[in-house]
Amino acid sequence: MIRAVLYAAALPVLCVLFSCSSLSFAGPDPYLIPEDFFGISPDRSPLNKEDYDLLDNFGAVWIRTTVRWTGVEPEEGAWDFARWDLYVEKAKAAGKKIIFILGFDSEWLYPDRREHRDLTEREIPYFLKYVEQVVSRYRGRVDAFEIWNEPNGFFWYGSNEHFFALSAAAAKKIKEVDPQATVLAGSTLWVPRSFLRGMFNAGAFEHTDGISVHPYASDPAHTVKQIRKLKKILGAVGYNRPIWITEVGYATGGIYFSFNGLKRYPEYIVKTLSGLAAQGVRSAVWYELMDDYNRGEAPNRWNPSYFFGLIYPDKTVKPGAEAFMLSTRYLTGAEYRPEFPLREGVPGSITSLYFRGPGETKILLLWNSRPRQIPLRLEANGAAGENLVRHSIENGEAEILGPADRAQTVHVGRDPLFLTWTGEGTPQLTGHGR
Repeated sequence: MIRAVLYAAALPVLCVLFSCSSLSFAGPDPYLIPEDFFGISPDRSPLNKEDYDLLDNFGAVWIRTTVRWTGVEPEEGAWDFARWDLYVEKAKAAGKKIIFILGFDSEWLYPDRREHRDLTEREIPYFLKYVEQVVSRYRGRVDAFEIWNEPNGFFWYGSNEHFFALSAAAAKKIKEVDPQATVLAGSTLWVPRSFLRGMFNAGAFEHTDGISVHPYASDPAHTVKQIRKLKKILGAVGYNRPIWITEVGYATGGIYFSFNGLKRYPEYIVKTLSGLAAQGVRSAVWYELMDDYNRGEAPNRWNPSYFFGLIYPDKTVKPGAEAFMLSTRYLTGAEYRPEFPLREGVPGSITSLYFRGPGETKILLLWNSRPRQIPLRLEANGAAGENLVRHSIENGEAEILGPADRAQTVHVGRDPLFLTWTGEGTPQLTGHGR
């Protein structure tokens, strides 16, 4: 996650980059969403039992954090893993899967005793020793390793070529130490075409199991657009391994890409999580579990880094928490089916994402990219005696709309309609007037 002041500085550029885009959330292919699809970054929480219970309630399987080199080897050869031994022990006891970020440098490397964030040919062997120590110590207990964090952004100060060499060597070293480890390369801020092509051409993806990106954007449509862009880049170079989203989220305060605050947080969460699932990404880790301050207590309301959480430090939930739980409850283990619902006379501004959940549960998400509401006729063709249910993305409450085996009129606006029912029939949407 990059600093707020740098986000603010990047805003004019992003407005240009994202000014014109397709709003398509639908992916082209069916996709079975993994049982361990969802994760949450919990770095601002103490990760006590209450926090792990919250992660369970949110449906988060993955957690992600950085094992800073300078923290485990503050002086050459002086290794200290006590903090991370406890971290792994508690996470595994709680049933969580762990992504460790391997990154940054140690001050003892340099005469000036300062981090340079630029590992050259001289420093890479020392970094590989750190990689070897971490991976061998947590072999079989840490589930995935990322190499660095947002190296194309503000956490790497050296040349791209230096990073490509480091990434290639680190991925190879991880596989040498633990051939079963999942290695993720990239960890890029946004989807930098030339940077990713450079990594590929330098062999930095050769020993990896997937690519990780952080598609921060002004809104969910532009978040999902970046995944479509990434697929084209990877297709062009012939890299067909999974895409991992190891950070994604939106600030609800401060100077940031969007200025919608808490009001649109539930909408953004549902659209983002369902859109990423429909695009077939391997996993989506939300940034972040907890805000820095309770509501109204932030000392600086301009800093967006305080406001990415789903809850406050006092454990009260933010608007959007229920939307996250609703999404994970129904989308985990579901299959995205792009051919449904059948559409007749439905405006192109209407997004419809259909998922078949475990058993006979069906999930249909509908929203309009335009602000006005549009009435549509929905034939769920559900089981006799079962109901079509609308779930509130604000508070999770369920409302029965009527029998699932009878046509119902639904009014589709900007906020997603989250509909479920049971049955084996084929759903169909029809525009009124047809």
